[in-house]
This record gives sequence, structure tokens and C-alpha cells, in this order.
Amino acid sequence: MVPNFTNKTKQSLPYLILGLLLWSNGFSFGQDAQVPVFQELSLQTSNTPPTDTTNQVITDEAPLDMKVIAGIQYDTSFVGKKLRKPGQKLTIFGYYRLFGYGRNMTEPYPSLAPFEKAYGFGDGYREPTMSLSVYGRPNGKTTFGTELFMFTPYSGLGSEDNVFTMNLGINFYGNFRTKHGNFGVRAGGIHWYNLSDFTIGVYQILDRYSIFDRTPWEGVTNELKYDSYFNTGSTNAGDLRWNNQAFQGLIINGAKLPGDFSFDLFWGKTQPNGGLTNATVDPALSITPTLDAGSVPAYLGFAGDNRAVPNFITGGKIGRSFGKKRNTVFYNLIHSETALDSINRISRKYQVHSLSLNLNIAKVKLRGELGMGSYESPTYEKKWGEALMLHAFLPKEYTVLPVDVQVYQIGKNFFNQNGAIATNSNPDIIKDFGVAAGANGVGGQLSQVGQLIHNRRGININTGISLDDFKFNFGWGISQEIDVASTQLTYVHRINGLALSRVYNPFPEGAVSPTVFGPYQRKISFFRGVTEIVQTTDLDPATAEARNKKFFNAVDIQAKYKTQIGDRSLYLFYLGSFGSASGKGEALPIYNDDSYLFVQYHEFDAYIEVFPKFLLTGYLGIEDARGGAFTQWDLETQLPLDQFATGIGVGFDWTVSKSTGLYFRHRWMRFEDKNFGLDRFKGREVTVELKTFF
Repeated sequence: MVPNFTNKTKQSLPYLILGLLLWSNGFSFGQDAQVPVFQELSLQTSNTPPTDTTNQVITDEAPLDMKVIAGIQYDTSFVGKKLRKPGQKLTIFGYYRLFGYGRNMTEPYPSLAPFEKAYGFGDGYREPTMSLSVYGRPNGKTTFGTELFMFTPYSGLGSEDNVFTMNLGINFYGNFRTKHGNFGVRAGGIHWYNLSDFTIGVYQILDRYSIFDRTPWEGVTNELKYDSYFNTGSTNAGDLRWNNQAFQGLIINGAKLPGDFSFDLFWGKTQPNGGLTNATVDPALSITPTLDAGSVPAYLGFAGDNRAVPNFITGGKIGRSFGKKRNTVFYNLIHSETALDSINRISRKYQVHSLSLNLNIAKVKLRGELGMGSYESPTYEKKWGEALMLHAFLPKEYTVLPVDVQVYQIGKNFFNQNGAIATNSNPDIIKDFGVAAGANGVGGQLSQVGQLIHNRRGININTGISLDDFKFNFGWGISQEIDVASTQLTYVHRINGLALSRVYNPFPEGAVSPTVFGPYQRKISFFRGVTEIVQTTDLDPATAEARNKKFFNAVDIQAKYKTQIGDRSLYLFYLGSFGSASGKGEALPIYNDDSYLFVQYHEFDAYIEVFPKFLLTGYLGIEDARGGAFTQWDLETQLPLDQFATGIGVGFDWTVSKSTGLYFRHRWMRFEDKNFGLDRFKGREVTVELKTFF
């Protein structure tokens, strides 16, 4: 979900910066700029935990830590060399991105007219047309930075539609070296920040996703993107901020303290503290249950705030490193509070305490966290829930194949909107708190291998192997509910979800809850995706609450192939994902009499270089979802959901120059529920992206 920290909408998307323009006695374009590295947790690189920049401070070798400032991980040899140049006071870099979008829904959902056809610039998420990042360094201890956001829809309606603003406010950074340790201060606008998985963190996905649809933060990489995805699972180019949470406020950190201790302290706002929750709103601007719209939305008045209430998060961590392998252990704490009146007499609040560790024992790497969290409000009595996770990375010297194993248990009452754990499964908390606009699921969520959800205990295992031009990896996960909880299940429409979310945008005018749409009001639109809610029916007749615990299975299978046809590269990728929710434990995701829900996805990507710097792209996606006997039935057919979707895409990548690329994608999409007659759509979309960095 795109951050929103004020009463006015400031929709924005983080993005990749590839080029640097350095100010030193005038402007000069850096032709030797290197491509940033997207730090993702992939199977091939999983022995190294994701980069943590929360305690990075200035060193003698690098007077500025640009990774902290920009939230972007550059090639350190290039940046370090440039930033050490004497007399450098100002750095400016950015990109221009022209994104043309068109759709034709030949068989749309009801009430979409007249927006079943739409052609224009931008796709409703309002990514910047141009972005300029400006960083100044008046001296060796102080730095400031800002991002200038420029957006124009080219609508011809005049300058009122054009936007020029500071995207993330003005940020200030200070770093100080003393004989007692190194200290850093960050304040002002939005910073990109992590504390730990259970406190402030982001779920680190594996490399199991299609890369046919470009993301707004991608760069100009020619076939390097596909080669990197084949070798490491990362698309190479990306923005480090996407592995961090957006934070606005004050951060103070220290490192290299006596005893190898370090600490963080912070106070401010994360996205859930940005004023959306509990705002006083005009009901006429909110999304109605019938959603008789589906139009491309405006962005003014998002959340309908008309007053400000105290709303903040605070906390920090303290710990130390030890041993030759720099093992670490930290105590982490967050406390979030949202006032329900203007004088903060009553409020909703939650807190998390945890111990996190990173250990290197022989060739085995261990990551773990042990914590407790609670939620309370005037209508919900404070309850504590446990959270335990241990992740072991075992090299092939011990296990023939490299294996990572994750075991976990997370209680129903553990609640935190800022961590890597999805905590929307407790119906009592959701009923009390509500679900914010842009949320991507509620209830018992079907997820890929590795994503943690509260009110579950389980295990995830990943492994892989390389054979000449082939690479294979496999993931398996099983979990069960700890307590009987939600009556709803949620799964993601992966095949055409991005295209559908462009139609039913998750951030329309006045939204204070997720965009729910479709003829049966079961689909939820979130940032670049769509999920669906499935209602279970084996309920207690007296309370209408769930009666049985649910078991969840997930399997991911991926195959990657690379070869040469003459002197041209060919890449073929396949991803199969299978997930289920059942009334009893099963070893694998299957569909039988005990199933609540079974979903499978098959995605095929093809990329071939037809001549230098020009690649043809292709995509085929298949999605199949089936509901069980104890899920909602259609009144007419008296059968549960039985959905089938296909997505077919073609396009090209043309690297016009080292810093400029032109990208075309054409997708045909079809969806049908065989048993719910109204739940069907068909259409196509076209996107053309011109992107240049400077």
C-alpha cells in the first residue's frame, strides 16, 4: 500500500534510480553509472540475510552513507569513489517515465460503464512522470535530501491536473564519530526503515513470481534483468526501500559502542499511523457496499480526514555483536497508539517485544526471533499473543542439496500492522479495528511458502538444484490454526490481478476501507493485485462463528532454462504454485471432501533476444480455484465456486541507449466462475513505457 502520512493525499510509488548526475563545478552526466542491486531473499542467496541499514553510520572510508539516505543500494565502488571527491556539495539524479495505458473490457463486471474502455497516460496509481532526487552535503557530518515528484496525466484539462510537489518531504541526516562510538540522526520526511521481522519489517519474498509485467521502479537493463533472474532469482534492478517500511519522524542510532553494543531509538509515524484509521469521514465519500461505480478514481480527499488526532509509533532496539563471525542479538520494542478523541483520553494501541538473533555456527546460519504482542481498545480487552520463528540455512555439504528450514508459531492475539507477519486473521480485532484501504487480505489467507500469518504454527522448507542450463527450486509448507478463528478465507488472483487492480483501483476518493468489488462483493483490490474472500459455512448455528480448525498447505515449484540460439539468448521460466485450506491435515495441497479451498497457478515466461538490445517477451498464465462443500454456494446452481482464468501476454523490450528503454506489453485476460454465473469478465490491456535515467 502506498504510504499516506497527511490528511491530503500524497500517493506515490518508490522507484529505482539508475543514473547519477553529480554537481561539481557544474553538471556532468555519469556515463559509468552502475546498476543498483535489488537485495532479495532468494534461494541462491538466502545464506545472507537481507541488508539491514538501521544501524549504519558514517565511516572514515565513506563520508556519506547513501544507502541510508536514498534507501537505494548502489554499486558501492562507484558511489564510494564519487562521494569522496572533494568539494562535492550537491547530488541530483532521477528519471523520466512516460507510461501509456489502454484497456478494453469486452465483457466487464456490472456497473463499470462508461469506464470499460480507458486510454491515457498513467494507470491510476499515479506513479511519477518525472522524479528528481536531490541530496546536499554541506559538511562531512550533515546531509539533507528530498525527492521532487512530478506527475501529469496529459489530459488536456489544464494545469490543475498536473502535480509538482516534494514526494517525501525534506529529510535531514547527521553522523558523528566520537571515541565512545558512532552516532547518527535522521529526521524530517519519510525514511526507509526496518527494525526486525516481528516489529518493523517486510516479508521478504523468494524469487517465485512472473517478471513479465514491469514494475514502476525497474531500470534499463536489456537482458541483464532476465539473466540475473535466472542466476540469482533477483531481477537485479530494484529499489531497496521496497524491503523496508516507510517511516516519518525521528531516528537516533549508535554503533561501535563499548562492548560492541549498538542501539536505535525512534518516534513518529509508519503508514498505519498516518491518519487513515478512525478518521472522521463524510459517509457520502466512502465506498458503499454495493460499489455501483468501479470508475477510475480521483485522489483528492483520500480517507476523508477532517480532523487530526494523536497517532504515533515509538520504540527501538539495543543489542550487540559477538564472536569472529559477528553474530548478533537484539532486544526490539514498538508501541503504537491511535487516539479516538482529540485529547487522547481513549485510544487503540498495540505493542510488540522481541529478541532477534543472527548466528553462524560452522557453516549453518540461523536467524530467529522470539516475541510477544498485544492489542487493546475500549471495546477489546488487552490480550497477549506469542510469536516464535527459527530459520536455518543448511549448505549442501550437510544435506546434499542446500536447504533452508523455517519453523514458527504465532498466536491469534499477536497483532502488528508494521511487521512481516500478516495479522488480519483475528475476527475480533478486525471487527474492532477495521481493515485499512489497500489491505490485501483478511481471515485465513492462502499464501506462498514462507509467508507468516498469525494464529498458526507450521514449517516451511525450500531447496534447489542446478543442472547445466536448468535451475530448479522447490518449496513446501504446512501449517494449522492454533485457535478456531475466522469464518473467511482469502486467496490472491495472481494471473490477472495486476490488470484488474488497474480497473478497480484500491485508492479511490474518500476510501477508508478496502475497495471491494465484483457482482458478489468478494474481491478486494490492493496495490498491484486482487484477492478474493471465500465464506465458510460450517458455523456454530447459535453464534455464527467458526467451529473447526483449518489446515493450510502450500507448494511452489519453479524451473528456469537459459540457452543460446546462435549468439542470441533465450530464457524460459515456469512457476507452479499450489495452495489449500482443509478440515484435516494433509501432506500436500489437494482437493477432496475435506477441502475448504484449493487454488493452483501455472505461469510460463519466455524472453528471446532477436537482435542486439531488442527482446521479444511472452507470457501464459493459468489459474484454477475451487471451493469445498463447506463454503458459500450459488443460490441457483447450488454449487461452490469453480473458477478458471487465463492470461496471455506478448511484448518487447528495446534498449534504445544505456540509460533509455522502450517497453511494450499486450495482455488478453479471461475469467469465469462456472457455478456463479455473474462472476466473469474478459478484456485486454496495452501498456507502453518509455523510461530514461539521468
